[in-house]
Amino acid sequence: MATKKAKAASASHGGSGSVITPGYSISLADVSKEDFMLEPDNADRPDFKMSKYPVTVAVFDKMKQAAVKHEKSKALPLKGTHDVSDGESDIESKIVDKEGVPEDGIHMSKIPGSNAPVSLGNFDGISDTGWRPPDCVLAVGRNDVVVGVNADMAGYSKTGAQTFRWAGYLTLFRNVLPQGAMVFDPKMIYDHYAGRYVIIAGALRQNPKGSWLLVGVSQTANPAGAYWVWALDATLDGSTATTNWSDYPCLGFDTQALYITTNQFGFSSGFQYSKLRILNKAELYGGGNGANHSIRWYDFWKMKDTNGGLSFTVQPCKHFRGTGGNPDAYFVNTGFGANSFITLWTLANPLAYWKTGTAPSLTKANIGCRAYDLPPQADQPGSTTDIATNDNRMLSAVFQYAGGVQRIWCAHNSKGSWAGDTAARSVIQWYEIDVVSKKVIQQNSFGAKGYSYFFPAVCVDQRRNAFFVFSRSSANEYGSVRQTGRLSTDAPNTLQGSALVMAGSSAYNGGRWGDYFEICRDGADPNTIWGIGEYARPGGRWGTRVYAARF
Repeated sequence: MATKKAKAASASHGGSGSVITPGYSISLADVSKEDFMLEPDNADRPDFKMSKYPVTVAVFDKMKQAAVKHEKSKALPLKGTHDVSDGESDIESKIVDKEGVPEDGIHMSKIPGSNAPVSLGNFDGISDTGWRPPDCVLAVGRNDVVVGVNADMAGYSKTGAQTFRWAGYLTLFRNVLPQGAMVFDPKMIYDHYAGRYVIIAGALRQNPKGSWLLVGVSQTANPAGAYWVWALDATLDGSTATTNWSDYPCLGFDTQALYITTNQFGFSSGFQYSKLRILNKAELYGGGNGANHSIRWYDFWKMKDTNGGLSFTVQPCKHFRGTGGNPDAYFVNTGFGANSFITLWTLANPLAYWKTGTAPSLTKANIGCRAYDLPPQADQPGSTTDIATNDNRMLSAVFQYAGGVQRIWCAHNSKGSWAGDTAARSVIQWYEIDVVSKKVIQQNSFGAKGYSYFFPAVCVDQRRNAFFVFSRSSANEYGSVRQTGRLSTDAPNTLQGSALVMAGSSAYNGGRWGDYFEICRDGADPNTIWGIGEYARPGGRWGTRVYAARF
């Protein structure tokens, strides 16, 4: 396969590639009754006991055991209530139009609020499919709420009535999915710039070994209509073959491109490095090139933090700004384990490969932040099995240019020690980063004595108010879905108290929880936010709950 070579950027290795497997069109009209009888084959799923983290399972287990030790915080003090403030003041950074056009319709006046954003209703999404964990996601357009979990996806009206079901990703991607591959870790977005839905997932095959990134884009604004689908070879770095496979794909987008980041693991070894794959939205949404609908990509790999260590789980931002120009794109990651920095990645000229055959520019900056560490496992009543909180990787990130301000909001799990508590707990750690000054403007941990908080996702409305969805449990509370947020005018470094979305009703026997929740804007109303999270259903099984909220 001939590909044009492009100069690599200094931040990491880079190169271009072309899709070997052609793209195809598929719609619900092509789905038969037999497709709904198919059961996903989980036997070949990734072996996370060997490959989920950038350390061995033995080292990770020791780190998690040490995480329960209660100790004085190394950063801002935790005070045993939901809200913590250190008095830092907010700043507004004026910017130039190099970054694109700001969002329209910004109103910065205070809106009357209550204890967390006001709920506009909620309903059950897809229930236990047999996978652990569900990895629940959603995307909300002008009329539809599309929900995904491991192995399945379905559409709902905004009042909760199911309107369609895709019979799982095996059906959606059947025209491109290599024989014998299993599908995992779905992500989805509604691209508000173009009115399209995007679905991605990882695919893995052990014999013969192979790894793919599955990409599907709706051909119209109707998520129940036709899709263009591709299977991108994930073992390639640019066009260079490797013996690595892609885990934990993350999905971001802006006015120009889609961004997929992955953790690369060796088929017979551990973590190798993080990788970024850039896809041209115009090429995707146009159905690819030529009769076989092929598409191209540009990769960066072997991404390293400013301290020289390998980056882990680089989270691409979902970008909210006006259209126009050739704006930068942003990505963030934490260090693994005990650290106190965030790496901010800036991608300039993302479509350089498509426009001029040259390389985009990927640079990085080190941002100091409050200390974080691996979170302890979460208690639950009536069981000796704890809920797995995983690690402190960055779980969610959004960029917004609004009201003359450029900010990134992001969040992850961390360890926190509350005054008067008997052990450390899993807490939510969140940040607002000013992009121009490359500084954390406000930050804090969120939780409460005796409770564990885990798997946060964050989004902002058009008025710069922030919203969070997450799970909570304790020795007296089953795993539940909750939400909180803050008005742009609230005191710095604080979130409002949280509100229940859906209570758990039994001890969850699956161990692994998460690995992520999702939150997004309503495609018809940029000041309404939708979220999805996991809760414990009767019988030790999982369920997902979808909700809408606004300030």
